[in-house]
Amino acid sequence: MSLRLSLLAVLLAWPVAACTAATASPQAATGNAKAFDAAFQKLNGPAFLDVPSATIEAEFVRLRSLLPANDPARDIHFRSVFCNSLQWKDAHRGRDYSKTAVQLAHSAGDVASEARARLCLATYIMLLDGSQQGLPEIDTAIHLLKEHQEPQLLAEALEMRGDLLSLLGEQAKAMLDFQRARTAFRRAGITQEVNPLMFSMAVAYRRMGDWDRAASYFTAAQQRARAIGDTEAEATNLLQLGFLRLETSAPDKALSAFSQAVSIAQQHADTSSVNAARTGIAEAQILLGKPDAALSTLQQARTGYLADQDNSSNDMLLLLTGRALAAKGQYAQALQRYQQALPLIQANGNERYLAQLHQAQASSEEALGQPAAALQDFKKFHALQMKLRSKMQLEQNQMMAFEDAIRRTDFENRQLRAQAEVRQQELKALERVRHWQWLAIVLALLLLALLCSMAWRQWQRSKKLQDLTLQDPLTGIANRLGIEREVVRALTSAQREHSPMSLLMLDLDRFKSINDRFGHAAGDQVLRDVTRAWQTQLRNRDPLGRVGGEEFIVVCLDADLNKALAVAERLREATQALHFDGIDPGLRISVSIGAAQVLADGESSDALIQRADRALYRAKHSGGNRIEY
Repeated sequence: MSLRLSLLAVLLAWPVAACTAATASPQAATGNAKAFDAAFQKLNGPAFLDVPSATIEAEFVRLRSLLPANDPARDIHFRSVFCNSLQWKDAHRGRDYSKTAVQLAHSAGDVASEARARLCLATYIMLLDGSQQGLPEIDTAIHLLKEHQEPQLLAEALEMRGDLLSLLGEQAKAMLDFQRARTAFRRAGITQEVNPLMFSMAVAYRRMGDWDRAASYFTAAQQRARAIGDTEAEATNLLQLGFLRLETSAPDKALSAFSQAVSIAQQHADTSSVNAARTGIAEAQILLGKPDAALSTLQQARTGYLADQDNSSNDMLLLLTGRALAAKGQYAQALQRYQQALPLIQANGNERYLAQLHQAQASSEEALGQPAAALQDFKKFHALQMKLRSKMQLEQNQMMAFEDAIRRTDFENRQLRAQAEVRQQELKALERVRHWQWLAIVLALLLLALLCSMAWRQWQRSKKLQDLTLQDPLTGIANRLGIEREVVRALTSAQREHSPMSLLMLDLDRFKSINDRFGHAAGDQVLRDVTRAWQTQLRNRDPLGRVGGEEFIVVCLDADLNKALAVAERLREATQALHFDGIDPGLRISVSIGAAQVLADGESSDALIQRADRALYRAKHSGGNRIEY
């Protein structure tokens, strides 16, 4: 069955006596080994990848009734799935049960059962200790499964880790796990798209800012869930639509979606969705100028989380409480909540929440007449925003590669299926005709198809190699040859269309001292960070290239000299704002920039580059950290 983070805290009640009995020995008085094995395989097969929790719980009851007495191997199998049951109200008991399941499976050498139990254990650890704390158990499960022939279980583990990484703001890594999960599902013979995996990808789209695509998926999924009566999926989709509306500055629509989610989840005792929806309602109420209502809603959510023994949202509850207090003008009390939230957010490693906290804290400090503290928090907020924007751009690039890989995989799968069908037809023809002449023709066609396939693959490889020759391997941007081609292409277009065009030459000031003091690895890291910071300040169609060492070129399309100078100033400020705490907290860097606009007399690209280079020379010899033209 699929292990999704959206269900981590849905731990409903079962009598303590039953939990105690299951912990001691979850065996029935009678059982049927063959029927148990069939039910166990079905429960862990494709049929249960996307079914409501109630269906899975019913299968747990049936599986327990089939468990033979005094059968250690099947007892381990049962524990490895029953630990994920919703019938564990006490998260501490669930964690202890999962630990026992891990130990028994490990001692028996049952890798698949150990991996399943570790995924259960990760769920309880995240509930009790915070989201990031469950990551090591998931990593261990994935490591075990890579050497074991359990492709569907590996896919579910990768999907679970991708969900967690997405929650922590690592969308590029999450998408890579989702791609690997998709491949593993294919290896398991599951050719159709797995809805929970597609849902996880849509959540990642939302978190990386591709709101239109995410909204399209959630709306369609909501309609499907409503059509088949899957209220659990309906509540989950409403939650995601609510978060999406918050991120697109539509708190009134978010409030409506969250309220519907609460109504549906309460009808089915889905306390986890109720708590999450109330947290979203509180944020919408803050944005709508209703801080008192928000504080009341947050108290309801806090009570619900406490009843579920779910500590994973304590950081956000404190942050939102602080924001609500600040909206009431109670800035000192708000700062207290922010200080309580800070170590929790840092422990979880969620930089999106950390940026929100520093921004909120700066506002309250400014209101209390603490300008120095406010400035310090605002600087931290700004640095995190720069980092998150840079990360988002990288994630979007990773997403493009991910989607390309999906299209390529789909194409190859279609080709394989088509080839299999052709081969089947050919075999049937051979059986009917049984004539060597027809066999020779078929073999010739197969050889021709193979040659065409080889030619196609060779063309693809050649294209990739050609792209690599134009790319700087360190920074991922264009190299000298690549950017000089862009300059020629842009100059030709500008002269043909009589449109303006400018060129910027950039050189990092005193870069050699960084290599001398901290080593070339540190210098390489500085070049990568600077390049990412610049890319966030440029339009996607303005080429950026590295011409050697610490020297770069930016082509400003459709830009006269004044517009190019404005771009140059943004690049200069972005460079100064960078921090390199991983190298030296005190390390700062600046850049000198030379600008030149294309002349109307049809000058060459070499002449344009030389004029920009002379301007750069003047900037460098005037003390650096300046712009000349």
